[in-house]
Amino acid sequence: MLRWLTDIQTGLTKKDIPYYAQIIHIADVFDAIVTKRQYTTHVDISETLKILIRDTLPTRQTVALDLLSSYSKLGKINPKILRILFKVVVDDTQYEIACTLEYVTYLKDQLKRLSKIQKYDEKMQGARRQSEKDYYKDYMRLLFEQGETYENYKQVIQEYESALAVKEELIKKLEKEIAIIKTLKT
Repeated sequence: MLRWLTDIQTGLTKKDIPYYAQIIHIADVFDAIVTKRQYTTHVDISETLKILIRDTLPTRQTVALDLLSSYSKLGKINPKILRILFKVVVDDTQYEIACTLEYVTYLKDQLKRLSKIQKYDEKMQGARRQSEKDYYKDYMRLLFEQGETYENYKQVIQEYESALAVKEELIKKLEKEIAIIKTLKT
């Protein structure tokens, strides 16, 4: 708001302010609202964009000074620049979804490998002869990755399952954000 008043005092209007300055201003405001800080919590992207949309609308305040009243009909943010920000945010969110989907694929592959280990462990537990037990144990050893052992592979499965659930929930949340953003109008 202070920056807007400064522009009014210097006589600059929206058409006089260069696009790059408007873009930087909107990016700065967006970052300030969406970034989690120690004194405030994170605001959803779609909620942040709704806040910015409100700043594109003309102010409805009664202004006593003639100079200010002439500018009171203008929004503080250029809607064209805000629409560009929408596109950037959607593209960035889609990129985040794509990266998360790659990680989800990795987690599913790891869980598939670990489920094979678990099946061989069950067969090993049910084997009667030592040679059969050794066979299953050797095969399990071939499937282990660095840091995995007979003793900890079940814990690794739980950690992967937990990570998978978190990432799948994140993807749903991001897809919902995109859907909301696509409905926003400036």
